[in-house]
Amino acid sequence: MCGIAGLIDFGNNWEVDENSLRQMAQALQFRGPDQEGYCFQNNPNFTFGLAHKRLSILDLSEAGRQPMWNAQKNSVITFNGEIYNFPSLKIHLEKEGATFRSSSDTEVILIAYQCWGIEKLLNELEGMFAFTLVDIEKRTVFIARDRFGEKPLYYHEKNEFFAFSSDIRSFHSLGISKEIDLHALGYFFSEMSTPINSSIYSEIKKLPPASYIQLTAQGSELKEYWRLNYKEKTTLSLQETIAHTEVLLEKAVQKTLLSDVPVGCFLSGGLDSSLVSLYAAKNYSTQLKTFSVGFEYESFNELPFARAISKQIGSDHNEIILNPSDLSIVDDLLKEYGEPFADSSAIPTYYVSKFAGNSVKVALGGDGGDEVFAGYRTYNQGLRMQQWYNKRYLNLPLTVLKKLTHSEKATYLAGLMKKDPATLASALYRNMGFAPVELKELLNDKLFFEAPKREHEQAVLKALGETHDVFDVLLHASIKTRLVNDYLVKTDRASMFNSLELRTPFLDKDLIEFSSSLPYDFIMHGGENKYITKKMAEKHFSKELVYREKQGFGIPIGQWMRNVWKNQFEEVVFEKQDIVPLNYTYIEKIWREHLSNQKDHSHRLWIIYVFHKWIKNEYLKA
Repeated sequence: MCGIAGLIDFGNNWEVDENSLRQMAQALQFRGPDQEGYCFQNNPNFTFGLAHKRLSILDLSEAGRQPMWNAQKNSVITFNGEIYNFPSLKIHLEKEGATFRSSSDTEVILIAYQCWGIEKLLNELEGMFAFTLVDIEKRTVFIARDRFGEKPLYYHEKNEFFAFSSDIRSFHSLGISKEIDLHALGYFFSEMSTPINSSIYSEIKKLPPASYIQLTAQGSELKEYWRLNYKEKTTLSLQETIAHTEVLLEKAVQKTLLSDVPVGCFLSGGLDSSLVSLYAAKNYSTQLKTFSVGFEYESFNELPFARAISKQIGSDHNEIILNPSDLSIVDDLLKEYGEPFADSSAIPTYYVSKFAGNSVKVALGGDGGDEVFAGYRTYNQGLRMQQWYNKRYLNLPLTVLKKLTHSEKATYLAGLMKKDPATLASALYRNMGFAPVELKELLNDKLFFEAPKREHEQAVLKALGETHDVFDVLLHASIKTRLVNDYLVKTDRASMFNSLELRTPFLDKDLIEFSSSLPYDFIMHGGENKYITKKMAEKHFSKELVYREKQGFGIPIGQWMRNVWKNQFEEVVFEKQDIVPLNYTYIEKIWREHLSNQKDHSHRLWIIYVFHKWIKNEYLKA
């Protein structure tokens, strides 16, 4: 796991040298504290420089250093990530006559590109990654990202110049415009993160998951190399499906245990992390270490459940308890995201990463399980939507009723039966940040207050091309929104700030491709969220642990804002700022409602606080 950055210029308009690369790489220090490397070349009308900061996980020798050249010195790569199936790919390539100088997954990517080309290479890779590969002979550059965007990749493109990095703060040294993207900002105020393709800055974009950019002197082309297909459904029975899912998940865990350094597991006591820890303990060569974080507030504390799971799987369990006095790191943590990011569960994720990082260099987590196997209330709504969609023979009378009565319910159901994107997208709102009407109250700019609506409808439109069922649309769209934009960003930044590599077995290619073939009445059989994984867990854990109410991985931010953080919030927010003309009368109103316990605005106020901290710490100093 590492950090990468670089500059590519097809017009010789930019000076690419070691100094500019080192400045870009400064933001990557926590991502790669073990080694650093640079390369740059000035060719006629083609100049490039690559930077690499390394966290050594596989092949700890000098042979694993990056940027890495192939033996012919005509291709070079800077790579961030882990390729879990690289041993099998290596064997396959050796059978085709390839030879290797190292035991690193990076060299496998280089040689696979030589043998197979970029498309086959990307389709064969299993893991999490972002890389830039320069083919000097073809004067072509490929910049690629993994299937779910587990590893970040930001870029700036202007005319014949292209810059990229794992961290958005790398671009500050390049003098790029700091104009705020109001669309990205509006999405942030609603969903606590910036959207899939946009960053907080108008001039800096994100490479979408499962995509790559091909750069030549003729320009750039963005291509998608993989997508989920929900149209073809399995012929297995429900019981066969449960058994096969268990086999696939255990294999996924086995793949992610591959490491030349110690591996542990995050164990919250929830269903997904418990299953991952179970299979890891079963397949790890020594006693597995598990790590948990808890709170003094009982409603936020899952430690008793984590202890029970640990005892059952025989792990070496370690835990910490957080209280407000432990949170001196918060401001530094917010800086590490580079963009405003307001999922408060980043705080316990940081602390459990720091805690685990004292003992291991790699950890497995349960992220992705809720999106793959329907763990949220969104999917209960999706099931109801699907059941109404199955009654679309009522479409004509509903349409007539809508015209006669202007009933909101009739309008909603008529839209649902027509698979209207706006109607389906309404289920994607998490109701944690600001709703559309509240966004308009906060800042009356269409780019701002319509942002979540546009993003959600776009995700639905894309999903509609991959499935016949309404329920599957929401599964697909939530992967492309909350998972990619929030949860994977949270875990990547919080873990890498502690130079810890966090892996997600639930996002295994084989497992998730199989899950997309499952009928909705398998995934939510009898209306039960995560029916399949619960049935798997029943074989190993008590029903009390399996069927307890889902808690979520959060912190008591609302309580802390009413007491220990009250003064800090007021100092940061009510100094105001003039970069974005927010309605401070409205902000003061919801602050008073929260303090007086009239209404819980915990998440909304945290969003406001984070934005103001970002303005002061990153934007104004950038």
